[in-house]
Formats: sequence, structure tokens, C-alpha cells
Amino acid sequence: MSSCITAIEPDQHDPNLRHVFVQATCVATLSVSDVKRLEIELDQHWTEDLDRAIEELQSLEKTRSIALQLLSQRAWSQKELTDRLVKRGADSSTASTITSQLEEDGWLDDLAYAGACIREWVRIEPASKRWLEHKLASKGITETTAEQAINETYSDRSEQDAATELATIRLAKVAKLDEPTQRRRVMAALQRRGFSADVASEAIRRAT
Repeated sequence: MSSCITAIEPDQHDPNLRHVFVQATCVATLSVSDVKRLEIELDQHWTEDLDRAIEELQSLEKTRSIALQLLSQRAWSQKELTDRLVKRGADSSTASTITSQLEEDGWLDDLAYAGACIREWVRIEPASKRWLEHKLASKGITETTAEQAINETYSDRSEQDAATELATIRLAKVAKLDEPTQRRRVMAALQRRGFSADVASEAIRRAT
């Protein structure tokens, strides 16, 4: 004889929760909405399929709760958050499902996130598009989204203008050094920010 649900009782402290009993054993604690979603009723047979469905639902809810907690602390790209959820114990499928839902609900926006990152990275010193692409890729931003974010952020300046601005900033920092040392250090700084040798050389020429 299969087991049946014998009681569905409200939680004493949270009116949104329901405890589901089979005989005298509480087999699940669910939100009211989840009870309705799964169509759980008194005298319903407690099957392996129902047990599995509840486990999957609870796993999703737990993962979503962790995701929202992480989002309350800082912004994330969709891939960053997916990877972090996996590190926190979620399986990859559940993590991907939750971050996809959060993206659909507007909690995650890779384009806006990429734009915010770019503005922070170039707030003090400019950088090349190649450097920005590399940094965004390391945060899980797709090539298409990165390109769009960079074009929107850098729409009013050329690569050469950005390099020249950086050269001007860096030359001011090494003004007391001899000219060859100045050029060598500024060239190195420009190349670390992703500018090509030709662009860097022209930037130094314009800045001096």
C-alpha cells in the first residue's frame, strides 16, 4: 500500500510556509505557492516522482536565495554568478536555470554590467579596446556584448586619443627622469594597457 499525504499544516512562525506530512512524518516544507504549483493535496499518493519534483524545486529555491544574497552585495555577470553558485554547492544545471531566470527578470544585465566595469576601469587611466575586451572576457562577458559595451562607452574617442591621454598622464609622473627613461616607462605603461607599439609611439609624440 502506497503512502498518502495525511496533513498539510501551516508553519507556526511563517504563514507563507506549509509542512507536508505522510503519516506522522514531515516530508517537505514548501511555500504556499509551491504547494499550489505542484498541486499537492490531502490523501494524494506520495510517489517517487513527487518526491523528486519537490527536491528539484527546493534546490532551485535555495539556489535562487543564494543568488539574490550575492546580488545584494555587488553586481555580477551572468557567467560569474553561475560559476559562484556552483562553487556554493549548486549543480551546473540548477545554477544556469536560476541565472537565466534572473536575467529574464532584470536582476542580471551583462551589457549594463560591462559598461559599469569599463567606466570604473578607465576612470583614472584610459585603456585600449583590446585590454577592455580581455578584462570583460575574464568576467564571462561574451564577445558580442563586450564589443557593444565598449562601442557605447568609447563612442566619443578614438584609440589614439585614449592612448595620448594615458601618455600625458604617465609623462607627468616621470617628468623628473631623463628623456630615454621617460619614454621607456611610458611606452611600457601604454603597452600594459593594451595599446600597440605604433599607437603608443604616436601617443608619446603627441604628448611631448
